[in-house]
Amino acid sequence: MMSDVFELKHCKRSTELYLRALWAKGFSIQVSEPEHKNAEILIYLVEDTIYLPEKTVLHNSTSPYYRAAAVHASAHSIYSHQTYVIGDLNLLQRSMIDLIEDLRIELLTIKKFPGIRNLWLQFHPIPEANIINATHLMMRLSRSVLDPAYTDKHHWVIKGKQLFDYHCNELNNTELSMTLGLRLANDIGQMRLPLNSGRYEQLIVYRDDNRCLWQKETEHQQEDNAITARQDSSIKKNKLKETFQGMQIDISDAKQIGNGFYIQQSENDVLEYRQAKELKSEQSYLYPEWDYRSQIFKKDWCTLIERTSLTGSIEKVEKIYKLHKTTLTRLRSIAKKLQTQKQERVHRVTEGDDIDFDPMLNAMVSLRMNQMPDSRVFVRDEYRHSKTLAISILLDLSESTNKKIIGSKFTLSEILRDAVLLLGETLSISGEQFAISGFFSNGRHEVNYIKFKSFSESFNDHNKARLTTISGQFSTRLGPAIRHSALELVQQAATKKLLLIITDGEPSDIDVYDSHYLDHDSRHAVDSLAKHRIKAFCLNLDIRSDAVIEHIFGKARYETLEKILNLPAVLSRIYLRYGRYQ
Repeated sequence: MMSDVFELKHCKRSTELYLRALWAKGFSIQVSEPEHKNAEILIYLVEDTIYLPEKTVLHNSTSPYYRAAAVHASAHSIYSHQTYVIGDLNLLQRSMIDLIEDLRIELLTIKKFPGIRNLWLQFHPIPEANIINATHLMMRLSRSVLDPAYTDKHHWVIKGKQLFDYHCNELNNTELSMTLGLRLANDIGQMRLPLNSGRYEQLIVYRDDNRCLWQKETEHQQEDNAITARQDSSIKKNKLKETFQGMQIDISDAKQIGNGFYIQQSENDVLEYRQAKELKSEQSYLYPEWDYRSQIFKKDWCTLIERTSLTGSIEKVEKIYKLHKTTLTRLRSIAKKLQTQKQERVHRVTEGDDIDFDPMLNAMVSLRMNQMPDSRVFVRDEYRHSKTLAISILLDLSESTNKKIIGSKFTLSEILRDAVLLLGETLSISGEQFAISGFFSNGRHEVNYIKFKSFSESFNDHNKARLTTISGQFSTRLGPAIRHSALELVQQAATKKLLLIITDGEPSDIDVYDSHYLDHDSRHAVDSLAKHRIKAFCLNLDIRSDAVIEHIFGKARYETLEKILNLPAVLSRIYLRYGRYQ
């Protein structure tokens, strides 16, 4: 195979002019230097300066190498306006985000200049189908997305291509790379296919090292440290003590660790957690986990990240209500009856909705006799708080909920979304206290907890619209999600407290190899609810998981739904059965 040596000096000026003609913007091209002796010379972008190797050796006389590299790097400057903080992202996740971002900007460039596709495709070799590793699959995905004529038979590559096709109208969304990158990285992790080299590698020869996507990491860290310092100072000045049912919650600087503080109810209380940090709309907590093999309650083992859901579409809510019009009408009728049952007429009050007839007559008689009348002449409706219910709805939003239901055009997450919307409408009209959250996990260091509605919020259009964003990703680490939901339920003043969990299978996660480990931890979390007078009930959507779900929740504390399309009606029935009357 013939090899040719190409030098940047022979095409530097023409490449700069080519970029100016392409983008109507000037770019400077400079020779890149190795970071240290014997280091690989990389392509990289710093603002509007593109650094390329002085010389390169390529096979088959691939002369447009420098032009292909320069166009790709310049596309980052035009389209990559999002920077990422490495944080807890592992190498595979970062590499996948880089790959998706490379493909996103290239598709945008091709959309504007279709001829660029052929310039880049000549550097994408036809992959060998018999090689299965993370690096090779990523190269196959890159070819599959860019080349309409290429068809790959590997299920992961097919899924990645389908995701790009599905989001083809969202390529200008800079958050797409993070979303799809983490999702596809999780699938590679589930297949146990690590990056062989153990370091970052650029898979395609003309692409840069993507340092421009991560270059602001230090600035974010400095800003976060300043915020944390102010928070810590405030905590030291304000020690809080609250009492709940005879148990003291102590928030004190004496227990500070890292960027936050502990909150605990007693020495061995399973609801103990530590607030680690607060970044804009998300907040992190540390939770313990039960190891049934060693009989040890591993403290601060899982990191739960709580965030508020993205804003959704109220138009979608109206379409969903219209789709389930019959069920919704029936549920609203039931809810109004429940609301009436919770009301009582209170007589002889100084302010109210109506006049109390007998006290008003007595007041008029007193006035005629020049006596001081009794001002308690009104009547009003009040709720009987002695029978109130607080219900926390916890949704399993793992990747498996994205699958289509057999015999239906809907996915499981779409049916779940519709069911929770109808249940929320029922609870809102009947005047119950309720919260709606979802969870998914990506190892013990990343248990994501998404809040769609908190107890303190009304079920308004904004919260309803949030539920339209429900979709599945990653895995199912149930224990931390149960413990976090319980913390919020504990603070409610209702006499009845119900944690309603909806899941489509047994707990699992990418970093757990013992199939029973998470089952036992979930059961431990459920058992701990009793001491806080919280009842748990699970609606299982996968009949194959019955044995595991029964082990976690116990008999008569779960129900398996055989026909998933009936979920909206069944969910409200469970509320009526286990919430109001149990």
